[in-house]
Amino acid sequence: MTIFDHTMQLLNRTLDLRQARQRVIASNIANEETPGYRATDFNFQDSLQAAQRGRGPVTLAVTQGHHIGPRGEGFQQVVGKLSDVPAEDLPLDANSVNIELEMAKMSSNAGQYNAAATIMAIRFRQLMGAIREGR
Repeated sequence: MTIFDHTMQLLNRTLDLRQARQRVIASNIANEETPGYRATDFNFQDSLQAAQRGRGPVTLAVTQGHHIGPRGEGFQQVVGKLSDVPAEDLPLDANSVNIELEMAKMSSNAGQYNAAATIMAIRFRQLMGAIREGR
């Protein structure tokens, strides 16, 4: 038995992956005027949703369910994919960064990070309340 349920594991991994995506977006913005720079994006949604549904990237065969631990530990194995952002018409300097798009992605990612952090804080407050009531 673990004190942190699947939701907490999911939120923890989501925060890690959102932080990594924020670094990639910040790198794109920082290189907006670098000639020849190609914008990249960090995608992890499909992998995270598969893990949430119990279809992790690795399936282990065990003789007893208790040998490996509780279900749901596959969240830590969820990884994102770094891919190039498609660019249609490149300017003369061949830089593919669209600053408006990158700022919108950064804002959206920050909002989703903050939402996950808020939910995690609420879960911790609930846990602390349960601990205090147990005295």
